[in-house]
Amino acid sequence: AWPSVSPPGSHSQPGAPPEVRAQEAAKVVEVSRIGAIIIMCSYIAYIMFQLVTHKKMLTLDEGNDSDEEEEGEGEEGGLSAGAALALMTCTTLVIAVSSEMLVGAIEHVVQHSAIPERFIGIILLPFAGNACEHASAIRFAIQDRPGLSIGIAVGSSTQIALFVVPFTVVMGWALGKPMDLVFGAMNTAVMILSVLVVLTLVIDGRSNWLKGFMLCTAYVFCAVLYWYMPPPLE
Repeated sequence: AWPSVSPPGSHSQPGAPPEVRAQEAAKVVEVSRIGAIIIMCSYIAYIMFQLVTHKKMLTLDEGNDSDEEEEGEGEEGGLSAGAALALMTCTTLVIAVSSEMLVGAIEHVVQHSAIPERFIGIILLPFAGNACEHASAIRFAIQDRPGLSIGIAVGSSTQIALFVVPFTVVMGWALGKPMDLVFGAMNTAVMILSVLVVLTLVIDGRSNWLKGFMLCTAYVFCAVLYWYMPPPLE
């Protein structure tokens, strides 16, 4: 699920004077900005660990056969670094335009249907937006490469939690729009539940159909929760 960054003031005590609420909101925003920078530094360290300092160790975990396959696939590629960068830039621009169109479409759907906005943003969009990653994870799992499959599946959530969300707070700071990291009690509980379920299933390095069923059950439970939860209680 994609956690949402909340605007300041939504978590203040309703009975407090406006001055006190404004001071509390300012303190929360300040702490959120500092925390966002710390979290982004953690993500940078995570990337450095994977791609620089311990790249060889993580590659050997997949076995020699997998390394040879990856080398073979790399030799087949014909894109240079400049071409890949240009393609990524064009793709980013197209995604930015399509995202603006998607936001407008979601607002129209929410106004003219009974589908809750949070259900669309937290359940449907991540499921549809990461379809390619899901297909790649299933493909590598079928090829008996569980390390790469888990890395793809968990890496996207790690990127959202450690980079995208704090980056949103920092960009709001740069644009003069205060945002904080207060997700609310329900969103925090859902994130903790998701992390605990995934941790207990992947910590032993084994996989079977029951563990997959457990993950699907947790996702369906979160979907039902966001579908029926009234907005005032969120």
